[in-house]
Amino acid sequence: MFQLAYVTAQTLGIADKAHDALFDAVWTTGELGTTDPSTGGLKAHMPTIEDAARFYEKHTGVPAAKFVATSKSFGVDNQVRVDEEAIKQFGVDRTPTIVVNGKYRLQVESAGGADALIELVNWLVAKESK
Repeated sequence: MFQLAYVTAQTLGIADKAHDALFDAVWTTGELGTTDPSTGGLKAHMPTIEDAARFYEKHTGVPAAKFVATSKSFGVDNQVRVDEEAIKQFGVDRTPTIVVNGKYRLQVESAGGADALIELVNWLVAKESK
């Protein structure tokens, strides 16, 4: 659902506008979270594309019906498929996974911690930007 919602938001040109609010809705307020903070388990009601559409309507003004319709479009479906293929091709099996220039797949554990990951990503980006 989150991948579909993000691609839909990108297609509508609103992804960047709501990115921080979406992060907060998942991880801070729990509005679109998948875990119950009181139990630590999964919520009985997982967020749906309709929930995401209402979120985006509230934060960007794009009508929820338009968001849902766009999420069902050929263009969005095609992009989700392309993204899924890239995820398989790069061997992404967890979040976060960072792929630099299609060559280097990095994760917090493989880099030796979060700070080391940031340092390594910065180094690889500089290297690959030459």
